[in-house]
Amino acid sequence: MTNLTLDQKLNYIGIQLSGLFSINQTEWIDIEQTMFEATFEVTNDTRLFSLLCSWVSIHGNHVIVEKLMKLNKKQKGIFALVDTDLALSSISIKGEEPNFKKFGFLIPKRTIRVRTSDTNTQEALVRKNLQYRNRLLFGSSWRADIITAIQVGTKNPYQIAKTLGCSYEPAHRIFKEYTLATK
Repeated sequence: MTNLTLDQKLNYIGIQLSGLFSINQTEWIDIEQTMFEATFEVTNDTRLFSLLCSWVSIHGNHVIVEKLMKLNKKQKGIFALVDTDLALSSISIKGEEPNFKKFGFLIPKRTIRVRTSDTNTQEALVRKNLQYRNRLLFGSSWRADIITAIQVGTKNPYQIAKTLGCSYEPAHRIFKEYTLATK
């Protein structure tokens, strides 16, 4: 959808990274897609997992879980932020993060650093991210994202459905409603 780097996308959804990025408000940077993309980079930079956890601690209520789950393929087995043997060794010494154990993650205690300073406040994020702003206005739903797609210039319901990964029916219905309401 865009040629932006992962760092630029993460910054746009509110994760504080070094450097400032200016991003065109009409650029489509999807919250769930960016989070999903970032999970693949965690093995290359384990600090990213803590940043994602920090973001979720502040803004998690505004994630469309259904949308995130559509992106995620069912994973089996165990996962660790570092080599499995190293994770197991650390767990034997420090203990295990209980919140992640039930999901199959091997994460030693005190490995994840969740800090509110690692992410934008709601006030800051609502000023720079149209998708997030619309989720506050319309709720964390397909409706909010469909309206966002219309506002950034997506021209028809088919393109909206394809861009968002939603079905055609809500894209068509909300497109018609929005068009009627804004005439």
